[in-house]
Amino acid sequence: MKIIYLIIIFLSFANFTFSQEIGGNSCVACHSDMWDEVKGSAHSQQGIYCNKCHGGDPAQDDKDLAKGPGTGYIGIPDKKQTMELCGNCHSDVSTMNFYGTRTDQLAQYKTSHHGKKLLEEGNTKVAVCSDCHGYHEVLKISDPNSSVYPGNLPKTCAKCHGNEKLMHSFGLPSDVFEKYKNSVHGKALFEKGDTSAANCASCHGSHGAVPPGFREVGATCGKCHINEKARFLESVHASITEGDKFSECVSCHSNHDVQPVSIALYDQACVKCHTPESKAFQQGQAIKKILQKADSELKDTRGIVKQAGIEGFFIEEEEALLEEVRSKVLEMQPLQHKLIYDELSDLYNQSAVKIKEIKASIDGKRKGLKWRKVGLVVLWIFILIMVLALNAEYKRLKLEEDARKKSGQ
Repeated sequence: MKIIYLIIIFLSFANFTFSQEIGGNSCVACHSDMWDEVKGSAHSQQGIYCNKCHGGDPAQDDKDLAKGPGTGYIGIPDKKQTMELCGNCHSDVSTMNFYGTRTDQLAQYKTSHHGKKLLEEGNTKVAVCSDCHGYHEVLKISDPNSSVYPGNLPKTCAKCHGNEKLMHSFGLPSDVFEKYKNSVHGKALFEKGDTSAANCASCHGSHGAVPPGFREVGATCGKCHINEKARFLESVHASITEGDKFSECVSCHSNHDVQPVSIALYDQACVKCHTPESKAFQQGQAIKKILQKADSELKDTRGIVKQAGIEGFFIEEEEALLEEVRSKVLEMQPLQHKLIYDELSDLYNQSAVKIKEIKASIDGKRKGLKWRKVGLVVLWIFILIMVLALNAEYKRLKLEEDARKKSGQ
């Protein structure tokens, strides 16, 4: 109980001290409603208050003196001022080094489409720091309530990029968020809560946001899909990508509305460029069939091993072999981007050999069990015969013994 009292006293004292510190701030005295937004922010927690961004002298009680000449008062900063004000601290190494925060955000922003539109064209419709991070209520990126937390970022981008009127003025689509939400990445983020899934910034960048160019798409996707990227560079498609005739990942998988990997792509994507009668299309169909066959056989073999375990067999060796098969089938997934049938066939044959071993092993165990059961039946029959024979002999001897007893009387 004493501990609880001590905690209450400590918190009260801390709150009193904090209130005293803010109590002398004339900004808060007038703008108490805005202070409610500021007090939980990352800035206020570090003692960074109103005048750091808005200027003015918070020590003055008189409103005119607080906003007077020489106080640097700017009131509500415009977009360019916002960028500069944030940059004053966030590009200062000596200031940000203490927090372990990068100091190149302003430099990156100036290279982005947003920054160039603002600084070179004077377009104030574009996003600056406050449009993404918020104004008074700026939170750390790691805070789940932050507007730029990975799980919230697509919705933050959609405030502008989902605005049809605004996007029309830039000649951009406004349905990107809806497409992303229904993509494999969007479902992983919103439905499964997987914050490692690709979001807007993963592909476009954050402060230096730019749409990946025709040739850069593969490099962007390749940051996560490393093996697929490496295999693609060995394919026939890689050479036509260099000639700007084929957009690496997007041509087959699309961009914002990427769907889960499906074997159906060989029917849907290939026909965009190849006729069904062409050699290239037929090769794609051959690759599709061997991938289907590998997946189907892996699934069937997994079921065989599972059933053997249910039947009571020790299946450790078969499970180890099954894991090797699974590895071979998984290797086929990125390798298919190379579009070389013989290499896929080689992996398939390796998995087929292991599957054959698994089936032979389980069949051997089942046959062994069958003969053991036969042997057990024979043994029980032999035991039954012996029991019957012994019982008959016992009865015979008992009768002889009874007869001797009677004759002895």
